[in-house]
Amino acid sequence: MQKEEKDLLALEVDVIHGLGTRPVGDRATVTDPSVRAVWSWSPRARLLALGPGVEDPGPVDVAAQPYTPEEIPAALTRLAAALETPGDAARIQGGPCFTFPDRLAEPSPAPLPLLVSDAEGRRAARQLSRPGNWQPGEWQELISGAAGEWAMAVHDSEPVSICHTPAANARAAEAGIWTRADHRGRGLAPAAVAAWSRRAGKGRDVLFYSTTVDNHASRAVARTLGLRPLGWIWVVH
Repeated sequence: MQKEEKDLLALEVDVIHGLGTRPVGDRATVTDPSVRAVWSWSPRARLLALGPGVEDPGPVDVAAQPYTPEEIPAALTRLAAALETPGDAARIQGGPCFTFPDRLAEPSPAPLPLLVSDAEGRRAARQLSRPGNWQPGEWQELISGAAGEWAMAVHDSEPVSICHTPAANARAAEAGIWTRADHRGRGLAPAAVAAWSRRAGKGRDVLFYSTTVDNHASRAVARTLGLRPLGWIWVVH
């Protein structure tokens, strides 16, 4: 179980941030230039990786840190302070991560029509109004399927809840969910995530879902679908 958890943590970090092939000292590395360090852990496994170009700050007692899922690890707070540069304070963000079971809990039927990224859905999506939080190029990449699988709930020719694929590799994919504020609390997000998983899971070993510590609505989606808690991922920016 410990090895399985460690492998899953490493795979999710690789999907989201790209695990580097060259360690720094005895530390793993990631290729994501936006981060200084990633701390991913579960009750039985943990992984600390440094961002590209970040020098090893010295000993960090990863193994001795008790697993505290709701709190930023004290060792990570000390690491973040060591990685700060003058005029550029480090920020720590993170939250829980989950895996999709073989069979999801069946969400309530969506109260709005759902489109998915098959040929028919991609054609229909070209007629929809672009949500304001998506840039034109990003939107075209999404609805064409070039950015991966998606599912969306539609109201009056406008997408109001979208589950998409912000990160993926050959083995795994990460779910991303957005719901317009005036349509939240209606069960759209669980329905969209479930529809996305049926497409994104084809040919992949595992699907991941992660969110932030204070995003209670997103965490509720994971509970509604019966996603399996894996651990927590904390990122130092």
